[in-house]
Amino acid sequence: MNPVAGDPAVHDHIIVIGSSSTAIRLVEELERAGEHVLVLVVDDEPVGASAYPMHEMAESGAQILQVTGVRVPELRRVYAESARAAVVLGFDDVITTRIALLLEELNPDLRLVLELSNPTFANRLSTLLGECTVLSSTQLAAPAFATAALTGSELRTFELAGRTVTAGSRDRVGGATLAVLGDTRTAGIAGVLTEHGDLVLGTEALPEPHRQARQSGLWGAVVGLFDRRLRWVITGLLVLMVGSVVYFRVVGQVTWLEALYLALTAATLTGIGDTAEELSLGTRFGGVVIQMVGLVLSSGITAVIVDALIKSRIGELTGGVRGRPRHHVILCGLGRIGTEVLNDLHRRGVPVVAIERNRRARGVLRARQLKVPVLIAESTDPAVLAQAGVAGADALLALTDDDAANLEIGLVAQVQRPDLRIVTRMFDHDLAGRVENRLRLGATRSVSMVAAPAFAAAALGRRTEVIYSVGRRVVIFTELQIRPGSTAEHGVRAVDLETPGAVRLLAVQRRGEDWNWWPDAEPLVAGDKVAVAATRSGLASLLQQIKPGSDHSDDAHV
Repeated sequence: MNPVAGDPAVHDHIIVIGSSSTAIRLVEELERAGEHVLVLVVDDEPVGASAYPMHEMAESGAQILQVTGVRVPELRRVYAESARAAVVLGFDDVITTRIALLLEELNPDLRLVLELSNPTFANRLSTLLGECTVLSSTQLAAPAFATAALTGSELRTFELAGRTVTAGSRDRVGGATLAVLGDTRTAGIAGVLTEHGDLVLGTEALPEPHRQARQSGLWGAVVGLFDRRLRWVITGLLVLMVGSVVYFRVVGQVTWLEALYLALTAATLTGIGDTAEELSLGTRFGGVVIQMVGLVLSSGITAVIVDALIKSRIGELTGGVRGRPRHHVILCGLGRIGTEVLNDLHRRGVPVVAIERNRRARGVLRARQLKVPVLIAESTDPAVLAQAGVAGADALLALTDDDAANLEIGLVAQVQRPDLRIVTRMFDHDLAGRVENRLRLGATRSVSMVAAPAFAAAALGRRTEVIYSVGRRVVIFTELQIRPGSTAEHGVRAVDLETPGAVRLLAVQRRGEDWNWWPDAEPLVAGDKVAVAATRSGLASLLQQIKPGSDHSDDAHV
């Protein structure tokens, strides 16, 4: 990893500042697209999920400069004055803002792409800078994690090639089927853009199937109060009442209505009524026995109710789990991604129980603001998972920053509930593939895999991309224009741009004509547009074909 050498000819390149997991995938994305990438890595910067970020970025072909801080001299060493775009990610908002201001001072025409976590601050800052796009890796990736926990596949409706289309599972997508996007039953890249599969692109979205609503308010409190103990006590009281009615009717020689009255007053300790004098002494002794049993059962009801109220209040104050939750999602890890997934699930009305070992983690306060139960404990402890209600949960999300910890959480949960839907956050592709194929642990997801294409699109000026998750991988929907002097201009047909498993042609727009979703066999010319669904590597190869050899201007636009 040699420093960038002084070369005044370096221009029109892209600068990446940061070494987070998303930065690693971003560098790979840009290098595959044929871009010249210079990377600034700060020595004391957190390296995210990868232990060797510089090594991985160097393997992709990028030039790397390792520095102790990002200042003007360091930015000049990566030729910020002549760069086309700069991406800053993996820092806190203050450091990111300072770097962005330095870059704009050096190059006012520079396209800036910033990662910020505070959405309010991000909106204000983007209006003050020049050409600036603000993104958040966690906000981009959170829906993919939440959807994987609930249904396994995402439903997205968007505009592409002049029409509204919907991507999702076959049971949620209606109308005409425009393309097959993948197969969730096949792990890895082999399940993306297959000939046959359960994920498709269609013309309309079907209504969402009914999902059990979250119990809340008065009804939820009443349902939570009637737990097993209270049901047993009430059952005993009802049995006592029935037996008492029969007793007074047979022994006391009274009518059924009078027997019911005597049973009610005796069992509820309100006396045996003003007809007691008419009963024999033996019958009244039996009434005393009924009263004593009723006293025990009534005390039991009182104890259960008081216990439930006290536990509910303590749980509200401490954020603990109340009662026995069911049909909820267990979320392990309340870091950046965990907090964003928590927000997403809460917006969808999904009940959540969170587990976090660090009580000072950023998401603990947010969870308590949302009145989400939080257990401050180790997620790998079977007793903790049991307390979180793993027996009645619909899904578990392992979202810590450690691949090994997430894997252990998933394995422990699988032992307790083999049928539980488990979604594991993993950065290591090789490990993720083996977890899905060999361990059968469920779905794995990566923040960087979902977020990197969005950062790459912003850096290259492509504003129309839609990123859709297919298992751990992504399919990118975009519109590209054939440039003068590109390879695709010289007698290439639109269908020739397709690559099995990597690029699927969806529609073509000839110059001056409308979009055609059933492309003809005529060769492409400069100015024509194509709409495609592609993998990350497939899109990178396609960009190489449609862009001029000497022009690094924007590759795609609408």
